Amino acid sequence: MQFLHPYFLFGLLAVAVPIIIHLFNFRRYKKIFFSNVSLINEVKQETRKRSQLLHLIILLLRILAIIALVLVFAQPYVPYAKHAANPKAVSYVSIYIDNSFSMQADGINSNLIEEAKTKALEITAAYKPSDYFQLVTNNFDPRHYRFASRDEFAEMLREVEVSPFAKNIAEVARRQAESFKDIRNAAKNVYYISDFQKNTTLSDQFKPDTTIKYYFVPLKSNTQNNLYIDSCWFESPVHLVGQKAKLIARVKNLANAAVEKVPLKLMVNNVQKAVSSFDIGPNTTADITITYTDAESGIHQCMLEIADSPITWDDNFYFSYSILKSIPLLSINGSQPSVYLNSLLGNDSAFVFKNISVNGVNYSELASYNLIILNEIDDISTGLAQELQKFVAAGGSLFVVPSAHINVESYRSFLNAMGSDYYGTLIKATQKISAINLLNPVYNDVFESFPENIDLPQVMSYYSISHISKSNQEFLLKLQNGDMFLNQQSVGNGKVYLMAVPLQTDFSNFPKHAVFVPTIYKIAMLSSPQHKLYYTIGRDEVVNISTARDTVQESIYKLKQAKGSDEIIPEQRKTAGILSLMFHNQVLSNGNYLLMNENVEQSCISFNYNRQESNITSFTSSEINAFIDKNKLQNTQIIESTSKPLTQIITEMNQGIKLWKTFVLLALLFLAAEVLLLRLWK
Repeated sequence: MQFLHPYFLFGLLAVAVPIIIHLFNFRRYKKIFFSNVSLINEVKQETRKRSQLLHLIILLLRILAIIALVLVFAQPYVPYAKHAANPKAVSYVSIYIDNSFSMQADGINSNLIEEAKTKALEITAAYKPSDYFQLVTNNFDPRHYRFASRDEFAEMLREVEVSPFAKNIAEVARRQAESFKDIRNAAKNVYYISDFQKNTTLSDQFKPDTTIKYYFVPLKSNTQNNLYIDSCWFESPVHLVGQKAKLIARVKNLANAAVEKVPLKLMVNNVQKAVSSFDIGPNTTADITITYTDAESGIHQCMLEIADSPITWDDNFYFSYSILKSIPLLSINGSQPSVYLNSLLGNDSAFVFKNISVNGVNYSELASYNLIILNEIDDISTGLAQELQKFVAAGGSLFVVPSAHINVESYRSFLNAMGSDYYGTLIKATQKISAINLLNPVYNDVFESFPENIDLPQVMSYYSISHISKSNQEFLLKLQNGDMFLNQQSVGNGKVYLMAVPLQTDFSNFPKHAVFVPTIYKIAMLSSPQHKLYYTIGRDEVVNISTARDTVQESIYKLKQAKGSDEIIPEQRKTAGILSLMFHNQVLSNGNYLLMNENVEQSCISFNYNRQESNITSFTSSEINAFIDKNKLQNTQIIESTSKPLTQIITEMNQGIKLWKTFVLLALLFLAAEVLLLRLWK
């Protein structure tokens, strides 16, 4: 037992007063004379013994009453075993409230976010009005960085709402430790109020500060089942007007029971495009394929939708893409246009194919093409090399077909400047193409089944392609001896394709082979700008948009919600024809957003809530205790729900079990006993 005001213990000296009175009893006795005292001798002895016993009991009661009163003023308490604290010290209290989507679930009395607010107020009530409090949420709002009074904390607490962001305990602890770093000579306490989801909360990276006491306050959800759309993707990245598109949607069922005949709707530009029905077993994942036709070009704003309750925030999934009316292609020719390229690309309505001579290139128009083919040019001029480097860096695709008499040094200088592989010597040796990279998007959907003894093109002469260490080449076609016939490299934001032979039959039969058509066709199709279908709210992702065809280069881009009033001006940077957008948690609502430039729609960017919150499985109290023991967190403990109010639990933990009320009752009891003895003792 310890005392809050130990100097009051000097009051115990007052115990001497009743003792002195008892020892020096100045009470006068009246003498009565009897003629024969032998008659009352026995009564006299008995009365004296009773009188002495009464005086001793009254003395004891007075001593105990004085001791009890002194202890009342000394404020005795029993310190909490794990976290003994100095009740007189100023306390700084940081309270984290998990306001992620999972806190919308129903709890014991209301939804979990409201229960968390109530718990936070109970925590503040356990401290002195002079203590300081900090509110932390998943938003990491700068307004909440400072410590405030109890009343200010309550005001900020009323404004807390659910948020699309989710933070683990390690991230929150680092932020709180930063807030505490300048605080000295004070008690530091941190509380985490959460449902403690297994996907998002506890982390082995949690390294608590030894000067801070940490408390976990778990809340229990009554909802344990959820069906949601996890992700989606297209079977082919190429989209063409009038052709069928295959969309795969991944759905997860976290319930312990199977569900049947669940409708999955696809909306495109606010019109229902397709609907599918699916069955899914308990705790399993299903991939549902939806087939539909893109009838128009332009921006396609899409949404997948299912119906599931009570958790509904993850029932919609947004994505978007664009289809050009036609893909602009340019062939810069050395001596003359290629008849093979003309017959393949010039007669297809999906492309606008243009041939120009190497001596007639208008450099200002290069940025308007998706794919540029260098067709059998002997020498690469410095000016053309610089413009092509800009073109590739801005996201364009470059397909290089060497001539029969190339200037190796000019090609090497041009390609090395981009960080690309380059051509070596001309090798005259008959080889066959022996390998096709079926995993590359150029070929991944060309062959339904790949026969073992397929007839592949034959090569009579070819240029060796030298590999440099910093290039990230990927082979498309490879010769029997391991040399490259056609490779692909990512350079800047674009792609470079190097072919080892001219499109002439005395070098190879590739131009007349069946593999030639899908190779050139897919490279041309894939040159259309490919953007991510969707982004995730809360992740610090950079969105890159090609601005090569923008008429206004210095204007400010805005992001406007397609169905809503949200409008955002993100951080934006322009380099080499690429617009980089950084949102820094500005996007708070899922949906499709239009990128506007001078009130003109440039693109569509889709955002979805993080699906980590969809798995609502939470840690149990025993699992949290196991986590604490495993990581040897000596200054961390869990506060479980009990019959006691949270305020009382924390008061006992931080200030000990106060005993002054007990001693008040004891003092009154002793005084009452004295009065009763004096009145009733005969």
